[in-house]
Amino acid sequence: MLVTLLFVSTIGLLLLPYWLISSTPFPQPTGQWQVGTSELLWNRGGISPSDPAVISKVWYPTDSQNGMNSPYLERMGRTFSPKTTLNLFYSLIFSKFLLGRVAATSAFVNAAPGESLDGFPLVLFSPGLTGINSLNTFYALEFASHGFIVVGINHPGSSASTMLTDGSQIGITQEVLDAFSNPDLMISKLAIDQADNISLVLEQVINLNYTVDSLLYQKINVNKIFAAGHSFGGSASFLACCQDQRISRSVNFDGYFFIDEIDIDRVASQDENCRPKDFLLILSDRLIPEKSKTPNKFDLMMAKDQEKIDQLANNENFNTILLNTASHVNFSDLPLIIKPVFSKAIRLFRGTDGRETLAKTSTMAINFLNR
Repeated sequence: MLVTLLFVSTIGLLLLPYWLISSTPFPQPTGQWQVGTSELLWNRGGISPSDPAVISKVWYPTDSQNGMNSPYLERMGRTFSPKTTLNLFYSLIFSKFLLGRVAATSAFVNAAPGESLDGFPLVLFSPGLTGINSLNTFYALEFASHGFIVVGINHPGSSASTMLTDGSQIGITQEVLDAFSNPDLMISKLAIDQADNISLVLEQVINLNYTVDSLLYQKINVNKIFAAGHSFGGSASFLACCQDQRISRSVNFDGYFFIDEIDIDRVASQDENCRPKDFLLILSDRLIPEKSKTPNKFDLMMAKDQEKIDQLANNENFNTILLNTASHVNFSDLPLIIKPVFSKAIRLFRGTDGRETLAKTSTMAINFLNR
């Protein structure tokens, strides 16, 4: 009897995540365009087999009404490195049984891009630390349906998996793991690395705009180039916008400002490169430490973060929107992937199902970039 009970309980625990994940999470995008998608892959300029490659995915406007729909997680075996997990759990449970069952998105693989007289605006989108480009598919689909070309970036070494030029993989590097225990020492360097990577990706994508046989040939409006990102990716997008003259605006979905290299004076219009640029910060309701308690390391970072945000709020080119009903994970695909019955029960998205907030923040960002 006990063995049977243990067996049934084990099966139930394994099936629980399966039941909690929605197999058809993505609504039809609200813009006037259909969405096409393709994959971009290049190395970072090195010649050694151990040099990491940059894996990006591009979403873009198209007139196509049919074709093969893109899977949510393309090439699962390359998206998540088996070296970061137990092989059995990875291959049988995580990739195939759970995330592998998520239905394909509405984007058509390798569809012909639409036509635009001046070219389409370009958005370079960075996920949070350890995240992958697919985790912000909702934003990518929405932006593309409203006339943007969106390039989602997997950052070598700080995304869940990085492909090497010889086809092998590495997982999250030890340097990134160290950042969680020593954020003051490591995160600043990682922010600089990711901002530099955004500029590298931009260089490659602009080259495609001038390459005759490229999917993106003469499709990009090089005068409308933007950066965006969630969490740590949002921080890197602000930094990239400041240091890269080609990027004119940036949207930061609940990123952080305790990173010292995101110099407040620069972002606050005092730097020549930043002066004509616009920044949008969409914040969740963050927990500020109470004065009566002894603050821990996270509390100190959040207090420093709030201090810098308050400084920036007085500048005309810095726009802040606070969403009291949002949590930090509201700005990823999780509100769509996880069924509301579970997310509401554990208040994952502040007691809501999170989908309304996700749609609202998408509209805010599109309006900001279009204005």
